[in-house]
Amino acid sequence: MKLFKWNTDLKPKFPAVIEKFIGKKITDEASPGEEVSTVPSVNISDANKAFEVNIALPGLDKRDVKLEIKDNCLMISSEKQYEKEDKDKEWIRKEYGYASFQRMFQLPENADHDKVQAEMKNGILSVKIAKKPGYIESKKLIAIE
Repeated sequence: MKLFKWNTDLKPKFPAVIEKFIGKKITDEASPGEEVSTVPSVNISDANKAFEVNIALPGLDKRDVKLEIKDNCLMISSEKQYEKEDKDKEWIRKEYGYASFQRMFQLPENADHDKVQAEMKNGILSVKIAKKPGYIESKKLIAIE
């Protein structure tokens, strides 16, 4: 008589939503119809006079990318449909594709929404968001007792 059910397969099982968020397949147990989206890599820096966001978007053109600020969030997104047709001898293969992503970043209080510059070069989208002049960050040191 078994009191406990024991599973000898010790590999972690992740829900599909986690795999889609991470952007890569973690397990091989996804159904054939499931797709995993990609999440572009981002570098964010706090320079002297501006915040800089660099996002890797290989294979995309600036026309494919949407950049906006909404509710104090920087939103970077893309939606692209493509079609490929191969004709070779008597074979014809036609494939359709669709790719999309969206990244959102909460902007700091001292970000100036009216002074944003964006440039796309060699698959890298560079966004500079100026800092508001004269902004004083409120800090308070709290003593630990």
